[in-house]
Amino acid sequence: MRNKAIFWLIFIVVTALCWLDYQYFTEGHAQQLSPIKRQIGHLGLLAIITPVGYLGWKAYGVSWIQKLWLAAYAAALAIIMVVGLIQWKTNIFGIGFLDQISRLRLFFTSPLPYGMLYIINKVVKSQQNR
Repeated sequence: MRNKAIFWLIFIVVTALCWLDYQYFTEGHAQQLSPIKRQIGHLGLLAIITPVGYLGWKAYGVSWIQKLWLAAYAAALAIIMVVGLIQWKTNIFGIGFLDQISRLRLFFTSPLPYGMLYIINKVVKSQQNR
């Protein structure tokens, strides 16, 4: 029972971190920050959410979800950082493409992936118990 409590506590922590990202680097105070400070804030919180969420899944005890969590967040961080670096050096990407990258970041800095993996796990378990 303790592991489930840790899992849900981590869910609350992930949600709080996501709220901080949205409040301070997307909306709210974001207009007061320079673009580079906002981008560093987004990446920093995304980098914090990754291991925090992993700890929640580790407490939950489903190894394939732990691996999926890490792989998805590592891929998202890599894509965002590579696109950001290329854009910074070459300014090659258009607004539409950068908006898609922003949506990718917004998805991963929300509690949605954590909740979705929980639901997927429940569906898989119910299918296996048939």
